[in-house]
Amino acid sequence: MMTNSSPQIPDPLPRLAFVSTGGTIAGTVVEGADHWKYESAQRSGQSLIMGVPGLLRRAQWFFEQPYSIGSQNLELSHMLQLRALVLHLLHSPDVDGILLTHGTDTMEDMLYFLHLTLPAGSLTKPVLFTGAMLPSDHPQADGPDNLNSSVDLLCHTLNSHKFNNHKAEIPFGLVMQGLYTPAAAVEKRTTSGMDAFDGAFSVKADINWPVSLDQHELVARLGKQGEFASLFNTDTTALPLFEALEVPVVFCVPGNGPVRQLNDLLGRKPASVVVAAPGHGNIPDACLPVLRRLIVNGVSVVRASRVAEGGVEQGGEFDALDEFRAGATHQGLPGGKQAGVFSEAGHLSLSKCVMRERLRVLAHSLSM
Repeated sequence: MMTNSSPQIPDPLPRLAFVSTGGTIAGTVVEGADHWKYESAQRSGQSLIMGVPGLLRRAQWFFEQPYSIGSQNLELSHMLQLRALVLHLLHSPDVDGILLTHGTDTMEDMLYFLHLTLPAGSLTKPVLFTGAMLPSDHPQADGPDNLNSSVDLLCHTLNSHKFNNHKAEIPFGLVMQGLYTPAAAVEKRTTSGMDAFDGAFSVKADINWPVSLDQHELVARLGKQGEFASLFNTDTTALPLFEALEVPVVFCVPGNGPVRQLNDLLGRKPASVVVAAPGHGNIPDACLPVLRRLIVNGVSVVRASRVAEGGVEQGGEFDALDEFRAGATHQGLPGGKQAGVFSEAGHLSLSKCVMRERLRVLAHSLSM
């Protein structure tokens, strides 16, 4: 028996915002150099899309370029500016999805900041970052494949979202070398090589999306989406208090003078200090007296490790500052002064630890 069916009408092209910020993906090789060298942030977003065969025809593109830098030059003002732009695009009825290019040097910093400060409820559209380990005109340039993979995932997500009654998982993270990594888990693990961002939470960015990620483990290790979103307005592009907060990292390395460095910090009293100690964050005994003085004077201390993996939890060989943990009773503080808080970095990298401390101290300051 024959059935009548209406002719299939092709879906309109997705409306994608392309936000370019510079980085290696927009870099070019320096001609005439006596060794391999390139300059980042030399190409516009339009030229990157037009430089990949067929990519221009896959979407209705809207181009934004808030700034163009090598990401080693990233400042907090750039991060606030990009956050405001992302929120504007998320709220825009003319945009279905967002693709952003960013330098790999501080990709982790940017994405973790956005993870902690973009309201969870605002992420109703796919938001993908990508970048490159080689400049755009290198013979083995990886940027074009990364752009194609990102657009593949954006289009697949939008189609799944459309035909599955809006139940498909909406990605927010990084696409590099065919892998998707959630924003919170992005970490540059090596200075070179195409596998620089491969990590424990990375999964294939292919047609099998959506994938099953251990969200409980992700939140337990790295914090929940939008945890500090209330600190900023939707259009905040500058906040002097946020930018003025200082969270230095002191490395405990033989001969590096950590005691001298900590004593120097007593004079200017930063918001918090991250101590990158050996092993399981085992702070040297010689540092304890000055750390106590810092905490009593209102400076928080985070115990971290020089070791890249494994995390730092409570325990190990170090418990000398437990009396200053959150909720502990402090005795003998001068003039009723409020002491700082002692804590551990958990599974956060040093970069993530510094950003989280900055936001935590800002939240504390604004609540006083």
